[in-house]
Amino acid sequence: MRSLPLPHTLLLVIATALAFLSPAQAAEIVALRSGSAGERLEFRLTGVPDAANPFDPDVIRVDAEITAPSGARTTVPAFWFQDYSRRLEAGAEVLSPAGSPEWRLRFTSLESGKHRVELLVSERGSAPRKLATANVDVAPSPNAAARGTVRIASDRRYFEKSDGSALRLIGENVCWPQSRGTFDYEEWFTEMQRSGQNFARLWMAPWWAGIEHAPDSLTRYKLDAAWQLDRVFDLAEQHGLYLMLCFDHHGMYMANDPAWGGSNNFWTRSNPYSVENGGPCSSPNDFFTNPKARELYQKRLRYLIARYGHNPLLHSWQFFNEIDNSYLPRSNLVAADVAAWHRDMARWLRANDPYQRLITTSLTGGSDRPEIWEIPEIEFSMYHSYADPSPGKKIARLSEDFVQRYGKPVMIGEFGVLGANWARPLDPHLRGLRQALWGGALGGSVGTSMTWWWEDVHEDRAYSLISALSRVLKDAGWHDGTWTPLTLPSSTPPLKLGATIREGETFNASVALNTFRRILLSGEAAIANPLSAARASEALSGFLRGANTPAEQRRPLRLLARFGEGARLVYRVESVGGPVSIVVRAGERELHREQIDAPSVNVNTTAPKLNREVSVALPAGEQHIEILNTGDGWAVIDSLRLEKVRYSEFAGGWEFPPESVGLRQGRKAILYVNSPWMVHPAGAIRYDGPLLRGQSVPLRDWPAGQYRIAAFDPRTGERLHETTASTTHSTLTVPLPDFSDDLAIVVTPLAR
Repeated sequence: MRSLPLPHTLLLVIATALAFLSPAQAAEIVALRSGSAGERLEFRLTGVPDAANPFDPDVIRVDAEITAPSGARTTVPAFWFQDYSRRLEAGAEVLSPAGSPEWRLRFTSLESGKHRVELLVSERGSAPRKLATANVDVAPSPNAAARGTVRIASDRRYFEKSDGSALRLIGENVCWPQSRGTFDYEEWFTEMQRSGQNFARLWMAPWWAGIEHAPDSLTRYKLDAAWQLDRVFDLAEQHGLYLMLCFDHHGMYMANDPAWGGSNNFWTRSNPYSVENGGPCSSPNDFFTNPKARELYQKRLRYLIARYGHNPLLHSWQFFNEIDNSYLPRSNLVAADVAAWHRDMARWLRANDPYQRLITTSLTGGSDRPEIWEIPEIEFSMYHSYADPSPGKKIARLSEDFVQRYGKPVMIGEFGVLGANWARPLDPHLRGLRQALWGGALGGSVGTSMTWWWEDVHEDRAYSLISALSRVLKDAGWHDGTWTPLTLPSSTPPLKLGATIREGETFNASVALNTFRRILLSGEAAIANPLSAARASEALSGFLRGANTPAEQRRPLRLLARFGEGARLVYRVESVGGPVSIVVRAGERELHREQIDAPSVNVNTTAPKLNREVSVALPAGEQHIEILNTGDGWAVIDSLRLEKVRYSEFAGGWEFPPESVGLRQGRKAILYVNSPWMVHPAGAIRYDGPLLRGQSVPLRDWPAGQYRIAAFDPRTGERLHETTASTTHSTLTVPLPDFSDDLAIVVTPLAR
């Protein structure tokens, strides 16, 4: 990086080197990048003594002690740096060193005025000695507060910026590029900014941006990977994107695990903490308990603070992606040791990060680990949502549950309608994606659900859905003030049936099941009509755990329905892991039992397909049908059909209402509404659903007055309809225009 001329807003006076240095060794602090308050300043440091390992602070420790005009003093570490140039060659990014490696210093101050910078060095534990001083005059900036440290808002639900203004996030994961490297981020960040996004999540991994992710790399950090990460941060600044930086993924702590075809077993392949790769740890769990490993990891954290901590758009540090993927029995990680490590490392990071960036980690979808989320220094929780039925409702309920139990914000850090791939055939109209985006934004989490399949989002131009959401929310004032979740009518059907209807008629019900193994569902559903069967995956999981799993996770399938003569249950066992015994009961009466023996297979391993179909006769009348697995292994039931089911009402005349999530701010509200026929995945494949007329959503405990009700198309952001409504008996009944899919609704008070 070449030196930049200094503008008049930055006055830098380099002090004379200390007397013990010869003129040839005189230390200097040379400005490379000027900035106003709240912006990055960067300096080249010369005259620093040579060291055998400039990355190891036990060998040489270089710090800057900065005194602000207010008298506040901050110590900022310096770092070893190599500049690079880049080019595209046969579609791949190629880096070439530019110049010689050198010491660099970066810092950001929210104060304007004269800052005093003292450069200190300590060699092999010696007392720090001063090398040079500089006076830096930082000009005022109207954006200084707005671009300062992100912090937790006082409502403990959202984030805010240093000036106290709310920071609501719209974003996605863009964790690594393909061969084009940082050139990919130029395209992605441009489109993300255009679509109204302000957040992105990055990974450090062996294949991208991993500075200490290869054999023999402990305190020997990869400078080319660090430079690429510099470039991504620079691009984020240009496009106004806050970044979460994830330090490691779970595969770094997996060994001999068959899941994902063994492709994630990086412990022996590349983790430098492993004894096989020159490290101090004989097993993955040793990383979390070994004092030497902890000390080495803290040195990496110090380097990351020095190089990236200053950046105004660094939203947060994240220790791991889904570390519980490596828990027993899949690897040897002990949950208590991992939790203790998080507590200690978060405290170290909080004590040593001068910028106090937020700290978090992440766990697998369906996982809830209070021992981690209750750590005070883990400042917000994360949930990864994959294959969640009714994603808008699920995300809203989960967000409120997490906020209430842990007293901190929750981010839906990853989302996909499937955990294996983009799965566009399962969501051809992107209804699942829309419901997750709006459910996150209006369900009480810190922002939208952060989509995972970023290359597919880019290729399929799904940015248009994010653009529509961004425009509607911006115009509704979502980015400003305090919003709280609305209490809306439940769309969960009762588990009791009412009167039989359409006497003499029956239907065959294809009962939808959710087979994502990490999700625990209630396991109970009443089948009254075809819609209730289509939406049964919100309650029923086809993954039947066996006796070798905790009792609270062994949930049989329980169905309530009325049957005509000749009724049958037909189910198909797709695969099993270990010996299973499938039992079908009607009340206390056993109707069928089948033993299936198979080799013991890990819970997340792809087992051979059986595709065994079983047909069981059912007695007529109202029956409680139970399907359970009494064996030790697990079974996947991927299809379930009930034949000759009688049409019934639900108890109390309950009917599926429009499914809604929403936020309120005083007399304003924003809602996202789905047709009950189109809640993902039930209506995923439909081109269009039945046209709904005369529907409404009640807002309870609503201030008296008259309100404007504006409806928007969530696919385009287009205004569809506008009307007015008045409060009656503390309820504002929000009328919905005729619709067949989904709506965004904005409620605002009319001037009195």
